[in-house]
Amino acid sequence: MPRTGPPGHTPRVPAFAARFPEGSEAFVFAQYACQAPSAGEAARGAASLAALFAGPHGPDVLDRGSFVDTAQAHNVVWLAYWYDPGAYRRWLESACVRALWDGLPEEGPLGHWREACVIPLERNEILHSHPREEYATSGLCQLEAVDMPETAVHDYWGAARDRIAASATDTFEPELPVFEPRVLREGETRGRRVTVEVPGNVTLIRTAQDWSASTLYRERYLADVKPVKDRGVDFLAANPDSGCVAARNLVEESSDGAALDRACTLAWFASLEHLMTWCRSHRTHLEIYASFYQMAGGGEGPLDVAFWHEVSVLPSGSVTTEYVNCHPRTGFLPLPGRSGTGAG
Repeated sequence: MPRTGPPGHTPRVPAFAARFPEGSEAFVFAQYACQAPSAGEAARGAASLAALFAGPHGPDVLDRGSFVDTAQAHNVVWLAYWYDPGAYRRWLESACVRALWDGLPEEGPLGHWREACVIPLERNEILHSHPREEYATSGLCQLEAVDMPETAVHDYWGAARDRIAASATDTFEPELPVFEPRVLREGETRGRRVTVEVPGNVTLIRTAQDWSASTLYRERYLADVKPVKDRGVDFLAANPDSGCVAARNLVEESSDGAALDRACTLAWFASLEHLMTWCRSHRTHLEIYASFYQMAGGGEGPLDVAFWHEVSVLPSGSVTTEYVNCHPRTGFLPLPGRSGTGAG
């Protein structure tokens, strides 16, 4: 794996990189959501979707969160991980899952959407501020099979690329080098099921924060870091010329919808380079970066707010999407020239 960090580089804070058991090749991450005009309607719709995950071959990890999108629609999202892509396929093809999803109404106030990806391990990296055994939180870090050894490949621009094994031989050239969203009418997506063909080498990041057990840094994080992070996500969501296809700032929730002391951002970029360009050069991310290190270097003691992220560069054909009665600014719907309709 290439190293682009400066010679003798020593990270300012410790971090831990995920390592899967030998022989593992891929995992699955899927988002299933209800979209509605109000928070209450979205929550009730998401509760109905919960039945998707109750049967055989269900996900190994299931999180939940909510956000308000750029069209001011409320979305409640189930975030599901399968350690075994075969189990995911059996779940997806099961009669109960097909019946529930295919039976969703295409009219009315509610929309539903799903975005799923089969992620090759060689195209993924996961970085955590705490070893899993010390601080398990949401996402893949909860899987018992995931080890978390400490790594020095972080805290420099380009480190995320270096932690992705395939970057040693693949430049990840995007099939979508420039993202110029289409302006769609409501009638082009409402009352319909729409699938979108997602181009190769799009990049997905889930970055999260957990302050539920923090006693030393909680107030500083909430006052000094979180607002800066939120502004950065808002910028991405509103500025597709950054190369960001969609950015979602989620409040994480319990399975029954109670807000937790956790949050995460889910963002799709046209390429890894678009993500890294924003990270290393745009004011909004540089402010996030500075606020984090100002907090972490405060001297109160060991950092007790957990931070982690997952970055994946997805090969062509590995991402599947479907939008049922959603507004036209949802997810990949504005992608130019790549949408179609289907019955399920």
